[in-house]
Amino acid sequence: MKPVNILIIDDESVICNACHLILSEKGYMVERQLSGKSGLDALKSGQFHLVLLDMMLPDMDGMDVLKMIKKERPAVCIIVMTGYSTVSNAVKAMKSGAYDYLAKPFTDDELVSAVEKVCSNGG
Repeated sequence: MKPVNILIIDDESVICNACHLILSEKGYMVERQLSGKSGLDALKSGQFHLVLLDMMLPDMDGMDVLKMIKKERPAVCIIVMTGYSTVSNAVKAMKSGAYDYLAKPFTDDELVSAVEKVCSNGG
């Protein structure tokens, strides 16, 4: 099985570092970016299969980042992460192309399960 490359875009370094640690231990290749712009730049220069995307970024709206990713790289799967979880936000993200939705705080198991679901479905 070839390695799965994951990009984390979240302005909270604690979240980035925790996700990096958990997913790296599971054998995933993980890169972290702390802003929407740096995340989009990394996506343009790298080959990622999956993006973990925070909806509240300091420089851009996460929904705009989601739409740009789906336009530029439609094959990339996106799992949206947010501390401001509402049903309407989840529905809006899914309609815009998100594969899954994680409400913060999430457990290690919830994170791994969401990532494995993407990978097992060919994401």
